[in-house]
Formats: sequence, C-alpha cells, structure tokens
Amino acid sequence: MRIYLFLLLFTPLLSFSQKPVSGVVIDSKTEKPLPFANVITGKYEGTITDIDGKFEIPNTKGVSSITVSYIGYISKTININPNQKFYTIKMEENVEQLNEVVLVGGENPALAIIRNAIKSRKLNNPEKALNSFKFNAYNKLVVTANPDSINGALDSIYVKKDGKLKFTQIDSSNYKLKKDLERSHFYISEKVSEYAFTKSKGKRETILATRMAGFQEPIYEILSLQIQSFSFYNNIYTVFGTDYVNPIASNALRTYDYKILDTINKNTRPAYMIYYFPKKKGKVAGLEGVLYIDTESYALQKAIAQLKAVIEVKATQTFNYRQNEKVWFPVEKEIKISKGETDDNISLFGITINVDQSEEETRDSTRVHTNGRDGSELLHLISREKNFDIELNQPVTIKGRGLAVDLVDNANRRDEDFWNKYRTEDISERGRETYHILDSIVEEEKIEKKIGIAKKVIDGYFPTKYVDFDLRYLIKYNNFEGFKPGIGAITNDRFSTKYRLTGYGIYGFGDRDFKYGLGAAARLNRFTSTWVGAAYSDDLVETGSSAFNTDGRAFYVFEPRLFNLTLFHKTKKISAYLEHDVTSKLQTRLQFNKSDIDPTFDYTFLSNGNAFTDFELSTAQISFQWSPFNEYILTPKGKKLSKRGFPQFTFQATQSFDNVLGGDFNFTKLDFRFIHEIAPVNKATTSFLIRAGIGFGDIPLTHLYHASPNNPDNDAILKRFSVADTNSFETMFFNEFFSDRYASFQVRHSLRRFKISQRFRPELVLVSRFAIGDISDQDRHQTFEFESLDQGFYESGFELNKLFKGFGLSFFYRYGPYSLPRFDNNISFKFTFNFDLGF
Repeated sequence: MRIYLFLLLFTPLLSFSQKPVSGVVIDSKTEKPLPFANVITGKYEGTITDIDGKFEIPNTKGVSSITVSYIGYISKTININPNQKFYTIKMEENVEQLNEVVLVGGENPALAIIRNAIKSRKLNNPEKALNSFKFNAYNKLVVTANPDSINGALDSIYVKKDGKLKFTQIDSSNYKLKKDLERSHFYISEKVSEYAFTKSKGKRETILATRMAGFQEPIYEILSLQIQSFSFYNNIYTVFGTDYVNPIASNALRTYDYKILDTINKNTRPAYMIYYFPKKKGKVAGLEGVLYIDTESYALQKAIAQLKAVIEVKATQTFNYRQNEKVWFPVEKEIKISKGETDDNISLFGITINVDQSEEETRDSTRVHTNGRDGSELLHLISREKNFDIELNQPVTIKGRGLAVDLVDNANRRDEDFWNKYRTEDISERGRETYHILDSIVEEEKIEKKIGIAKKVIDGYFPTKYVDFDLRYLIKYNNFEGFKPGIGAITNDRFSTKYRLTGYGIYGFGDRDFKYGLGAAARLNRFTSTWVGAAYSDDLVETGSSAFNTDGRAFYVFEPRLFNLTLFHKTKKISAYLEHDVTSKLQTRLQFNKSDIDPTFDYTFLSNGNAFTDFELSTAQISFQWSPFNEYILTPKGKKLSKRGFPQFTFQATQSFDNVLGGDFNFTKLDFRFIHEIAPVNKATTSFLIRAGIGFGDIPLTHLYHASPNNPDNDAILKRFSVADTNSFETMFFNEFFSDRYASFQVRHSLRRFKISQRFRPELVLVSRFAIGDISDQDRHQTFEFESLDQGFYESGFELNKLFKGFGLSFFYRYGPYSLPRFDNNISFKFTFNFDLGF
C-alpha cells in the first residue's frame, strides 16, 4: 500500500517538464565534474549544477542557448538543439583568472568572505536584527515522479542458464506505476501557517490549515517534524530532523573548506558564490553546497545544502532584500529527497540509513530485465514553502511563551475557499485526484484507525471507543509481591478533551493483596495546560524512593530494577493537585496529600519521645520542570513534545505538617535533578545525571533517600545476576544505604555502534557513578540496620548493548571507601535490555 510506504519510509516529489534539457559540466582535461557551476538561460536566470556537476532545465520554452560559467574557467555558451536532451559541457581552465582568485596574499579569499559572513551574522539574522516580524506561509509536500521519465513498456524477465537466456515472466510494475502517476501523485499534503516573532517571546508557528491525503485528523508527529530549519543563521542547520554544523556557524571553519565559484548579480545586488564542503569525509554524508553572500552586507541572498548518499537531499533557502529594514528576509525554502547514486550512509531524523551490503551481494545476478531502470527509483519527495504578507517591525501579539507550534481547532476542516485564498500556487488535477484516491483507500481499509491504534500501543495504551486501557498494569513482578497482574484505564479524547477519569487495580500473588487507585481531573485552560484533579490510591510504595510529580506517566516495556525490590510501605493516599504551565517549557504542579503509611517490614521510628510503627502524613508539594530547549506543539487534544532538548532541570519542595489533618511529623525535603546530553552530529553521545536531596526535621525511613541501588543481596555473584538499569547503582545492594541528604552523579559515554556485520552492531557504553550522603540521628530508626553514604560511593564499568534481540551485558566494579573485603562482592555482572522499535 503506497500510503504505508510514505509514512514508514518518508522517502522518495515534484517535476513537471516541457522539453526538458539536462547535462553535466566537467573539466576538459581531467573530465572531473564541476559542482555548482552557473548555468544561465536568460538575464540572471537559470540554475546551477549539483555536487556531481549535473543540471536540469525543466522547461526550455523560449530558450535558444545556455551559458555556463565557473570560477577559474572560460565561460562557454551552448546553443540548444530541439532534438538533443542531454549535453556534456567541457570547460577549459583560465589560468590567469584562477591565479587571481584562488590565492590572494597566500590565503584562499573565500575564507575572508566567510569570516565576514560569520562576523556579520547577528546584524543579518532576522531574529536578531528585527524586533518583530509576522508572515503567512503556504507549504505543499508531494511524493511523485514525472510519468514521462518512466518506461511504461512491459518488462520481460529472463534467467541466464548454461549461457542462454530463458524467459520466466512478464513484469508490469513499471507500466502500472506510469499509469498511476499520470492520474495522480504518490502522496500530497498542504499546510497554511502564520509565523510570528518578537524578541521577548521568540518565534511561534500557528497552523491555520492542514490537509494530509487519506487522513481526517492530522498526524501530529509529522506536523511537528522539523524537515528544514527556519533560519540559515544559527550554529546548527537541521535537514530532515538531523542537525549539522552550519557553514557560517561560529565554529564552521573547523568543519568546512570553502572555494569561490563566481560573482553574480542577484536581485540587482552582486553576490559571491561560495562553495563549501566538509574537510573530512565522515561515516555519514555531510553537508555541502553553495552560499550566495551579499558583497555589501555579507548577508545570505540564497543558501543551498546537499547530502549525497544512498538517499540524496537538496535543501534551498531564498531571501529577498527589504530596503526599509535593510535586511535580507527569507521568502522561500524547498527541500527535495530522492534515490541516491552512491552507497554512502545518510542520517534522517537521527537514524543512519545505509545499503545492506549482504543483500546486495546475494541478489540474483542471473536475472535479466529488458525494461532497464525500475520506475520506483524515480520517485522523489519535495516540500516547498513560500512566505507572503510579510510584516517587519510591526506590533505582534504572541499569547504565552515557549510554544513552537500551535494547531488551531478547525485547521483540518477548512473549506476550498479558505485554501484558494492562501495557496501561492494552484493545485493541479493530479493533486486533487491524489486526495480523492488516498481518502477513499484509507477509509475503505481503515488505515487511519490502524495507525491510531499502533500509536497508542507504542505509548502504552490499548484504545477502545471511550477508554484506553493502560498496558503498564498487565503483568509485573517483584520479590515482595510476586507476579501481579492488573488492569488500568483512562478516558480518551472521544470521551472528552476537558475531563479525564483514571483507575487501576492489581493483585500480588506473593503478598496476596489487592491494590487500586482512582482519579479524576478537569482542564481549565488548553493553552497553559492547566488541570485540576484529585486521586485516591491504596498501594505499595518503595521505601527510600523519591519521585518528581512533574514527571507524569512513563511507559516501559521492561523495568529491570523493580524485579528485586523487597522493601515497601503500604500507603493509603488521597491527593488534590493543580498543574499549570508558566511557559510551555516551565511546568509546575502543586499537590496536597493525606497519607496513612504502614511499613511492610519491622521498623520503629522515634519522634518526640514516641515510638511509631505506622503513621500519618499531611504534605504539600510544589514541583517545577524546566526544559529550556524542548519544543512543543499545541493540539486540540493538548500539548505534545515535538523535540527533546537539553539540559533539563527539575526541582521539588515537600513540606510535611504535624497536627494538620492528623499528620504525625513535621519535616521539609528539597529535591533536585539535572539531566544533560551532549550529542555531536554523528559522534559519540555523553550524558550526565545529577540528583540531590536534603531533608530537615522528623523524617521516617520511608521518606529518606536510598540513591537507587540495583544489586540483589546474595553471596554468590551468579545469584546476583539480573538486569541492569540505566540510572541505578549496579553494585550497591538493596537497602544498604539511607540518607536524609545526598548527592549523586553519573556520566555515560555511548560510543557509535560497531558494525561487525549488517545485523550485528553492538554498542559500547562507558559509565561512572558517584554518590555521597549522610544522616542525622540515625539511632531514631529502630530495628532496621543501614549505613549512610558519608564516605562516598564509587562504581565504574561498561555496557555492551544490543548483542542479540536488544539484550546485552554489563560489568561494573565497586571501589573506594565502601569497597568490600571479598573481591567478587564488588563485581556486578548483568544483562542489559534495550527495546528498539526499529525507527
């Protein structure tokens, strides 16, 4: 099904031709291609060659000749022959011009131009030079091919045997594809957006209209994908979700080499054409292309970025000069993706795509086709966006802060009059027919419903009409409760987008006890994600654990650390809470709890001369989650994360009150977490985790800190063999340490996966962890022995992940003041498990 091909691969879009002409420009002596040579068909009009020196002029109507120019070469004019479709243009060097341009004072003059462009970025960047701007944009994305380029003849397939060709079958796939493409495109979508920017609130895209062929409801994950950066002035330029060093970034000279191609007049102002390309060839394709740099202001008039690999990508951004504001402002951007002509790897949305050499080698070389190239290889994707109604430095109002994209409620229900008002180019009959065909296919085969179910399952839900069942509760296990099957549910958007009801129930076969929880909430404001709610639970809580209320729900296929838990306290808790986004990137939650707590182990806490074996707590909590580099899309169903950024900060304050609603203790806890990740393009990833907490007052053991241990307390190393967790201390025994103040630090350095074979690509991760803590009045905690962390706990080791079906191995060693006398007790040797959906 072609809709599946688009959604799952998002690869191989728009070529209309009348008398097309193509060709290649090469050096006359070396016959090497000349990348990005100017091919002029009229006054300042034409195209440029690509990385391989190839060019294409889709329509030569009224064109009698083309002129090719390239720095260091003699310009050449070629007359167009109506009967000739392909030209090989050989250019001769102009030695004098080459010497003048390539070296001036012993230095490549392109470097001086690039340095000035980098130096002038702040003056030329619209988001720095302007106080505000607003404009509308129309985007059309098409997956298609030119039917005329496909040989529609039936393909006869033969097999070589004993030096002879034996006919086997007729292949009509090219014929059918050509007929289909003459009628419609492979896929089409459209979008109308309003962009607004102020220096105080940043940039906001408001999607006014969206239409995706085959879908009544837009796919938010696709709407939020960053196919191409808005600006070519930031240090990072994004192409199909993968970040690259911008060729005019502050550190660009360490990444790219540069070469002057030409000086041309564009928009009546001269511009340098600068060719940039990576200094070193990496494991995946790097950016190369052309910058048109204004000779006066060193601003960008146009920028082209290409990726040449197994898939080829070409991204273009065009600017127009605004005289009043003296700034070059973006007016159009385009990105095209098609099948490549090399086997080099490429990264799309952070995923490396390569050719499976093993499959290439095992292809049947005895099969012979009479119809040449497979027509599906000519399919391409093109996304073009044009800006209009541009207003600069005019009053702009942006509601709220930190939101990247806002999707209006009726964006997917716009009528044809609305679309005709905003389209910058008419939609063709092929485009209209694409909508008609795909809408019919998707409705008939219920594809939209199937995709919706798949998305919910990935998030950990099984959807029904009004209720989604929570897959977290299906089956779990720990050493105290044993196997504990259960069921959980939450009302979905069909029930209401403003109200939600939740509930769960589980039964532990080990402790023979039933646990459950109920909750209800109402949304007060969609834009600020303001919810008010209440909940009740009768369940077990891990002793010494500390959760952040702003973390919300998390779904894991496998939670290894929970298997070996033995220390719990039974908690009956009623809570009321208020969630509110101060900005989209700063979430808060205020929560009040009334809890009855009964430890499941032998424990007595001494407080004010009284001995407590069970107790009541009345607490208030305020939590903050700040993710300054996250990006979000606001949909009619609520806020969704579109891009995770780092660093991330979380803070939570808890106050327990005695003599309030029966509370027994008065104490204060302050908790902090810092997460950061450094992930250079196509290099190793380093992540950092810092957690800290401090408590004052009468804090029972249940609410102390245990620093997240994950080592079963068994003598033999093989009996401690379990599954490692990502952020736990693998050599720290369960229930070994408790503190009322602590800090822990972890660094993980994940190397790029080793390609031993196409299917066997393990990943090596180096890990070090440290924790330190202390406790006041340890004698108050009776009948339970433990240590503090006042001397500092150390462990280091490595993980060898993804050895087989997501499983791997880990090895950690415990050292420092808390190292144990027996060598083997300091060792942790475990499985690792990384669940990978394959995309």
